[in-house]
Amino acid sequence: MSGIALSAVALLCLLSSACRLSTESNPVLLSANVVNPADVDAVSDFHSCAGHAFPEQNSPNSGKNYFWPNSTNFSTTNQLREYAACEGTTIQNSDDTDPNEQDRGNTIHLYCDGGSTALRYFHITMAAGMLGKHVMAGDFLGYASMVGSGQTPSATWQNSSNFDIAVVEGNDDNTEDYFARLSPAAFAAWAVRGVTAVSQTVSPGSPVCSAFSSGIGARDVFSFSPVL
Repeated sequence: MSGIALSAVALLCLLSSACRLSTESNPVLLSANVVNPADVDAVSDFHSCAGHAFPEQNSPNSGKNYFWPNSTNFSTTNQLREYAACEGTTIQNSDDTDPNEQDRGNTIHLYCDGGSTALRYFHITMAAGMLGKHVMAGDFLGYASMVGSGQTPSATWQNSSNFDIAVVEGNDDNTEDYFARLSPAAFAAWAVRGVTAVSQTVSPGSPVCSAFSSGIGARDVFSFSPVL
């Protein structure tokens, strides 16, 4: 999509109700998963010390979930498929197009219809024609981008770059655990990988992090079973 066309879509989106979060709290359950549970082997806890401080630089911990690919998808850019978690509209705002968000793939928002919930997809290469489009839950959006230009691919999935998701409630400064927002059916899909309670995906005590790490095996990274 050309820059002019994309700007037009963004303007129309921002002027309509389709791409604006509700000013009143009206959470939307996510009826589809952003990724097939069989395609990933680990996830960082919400409010963990994985990644970086988020949503603000001075946040005490990381308010999003990082996913590590399974052994057949690590260090790929056009293989691990990502999906729309709700019915809504995809768009990029000024934060999404900041140069810091363009290092591996892109960052996009998916604004869920009829409520105060949105998702930010980080490190995604959008499929042709999917940006600025109204989508249905479960629609294919693009591929996780897990190796950057000039970056040496990992030899193991544990050391592969990951991709991450932030569920936004009301505005980008207010995030929630991805798993806590899933519908019962979408959450049940994770049972085969060992996730049977939302508490397994939330770092207890909302720690204040003195340092951040993205290492597999850290106390705030949940490894799915079996490893695939």
